[in-house]
Amino acid sequence: MRILFFGDVVAEPGLKALAQELPGLRQEFRPDFVVVNGENLDITLPEAGKAGMHPDTLKALLALGVDAVTGGNHSFDPPWAEQVLGHARVLRPLNHSRHAPGKGSLLLRKGGKELLVVNLAGRSALPQAGDPIEAFENLLSQWPRVPILVDYHSESVFEKLGFAYLFDGKAVAVVGTHTHVATQDARILPKGTAYVSDVGMVGNDGGYQGYDPEFLVEALRKRIPPRGFVLRSAEGPARVSFVFLEVEEGRARSLLHASYLLATPPVSQERPVE
Repeated sequence: MRILFFGDVVAEPGLKALAQELPGLRQEFRPDFVVVNGENLDITLPEAGKAGMHPDTLKALLALGVDAVTGGNHSFDPPWAEQVLGHARVLRPLNHSRHAPGKGSLLLRKGGKELLVVNLAGRSALPQAGDPIEAFENLLSQWPRVPILVDYHSESVFEKLGFAYLFDGKAVAVVGTHTHVATQDARILPKGTAYVSDVGMVGNDGGYQGYDPEFLVEALRKRIPPRGFVLRSAEGPARVSFVFLEVEEGRARSLLHASYLLATPPVSQERPVE
């Protein structure tokens, strides 16, 4: 089984970059499943610095042939969040309240292959989330024999890496999202779980995690949404970040992590781990 996973797609530039690159990457890697973190797909409330997904933009993303869209701390930001989270292919963190709209896992089936996609959030990214370990343990009891890919949305490398080692061999991959910064620690753990602390983003480089710095810097200083400023996309070339994973008999066989600028050759690309 072959899987392509893209890190946080940031606003319109990220969607355009993904639309440009995905056809070629499909031809090169021939994935069975394509999974994308889409919680930054839209700037939903620019004056408040809120992201999330709009139904129309979600439709455009899925039209690219994406099989599942994961979320994170911005999943519940927009006023139409309940509509978006009700879509069959959209996930939000599993360890959020069971009374919240949406779901935290999705079973994908295609060509005789199955993949369970799970979305978790660390409390460093979503303070109101429940225990991700307990939530995943409960899920494992329901799906003991299905390959599982986990999008772990968290600020903390310690948290993500500890989770990956704890469930090494139980998931085929634990891929980190949230920081938008690609890390250089892609590896396959001893029992067969592929891991990277953060896949990185798909969006305009040169700003503040895909955004223009002005609003976010003022918000950091004032600790409230600054009046007179709005959140907008960064300028600069687009960056595309993804992992490609090959799975055999419930174990990761190879892992490629790449993060590159569209205007130049790849600037950070790790060789496949066999």
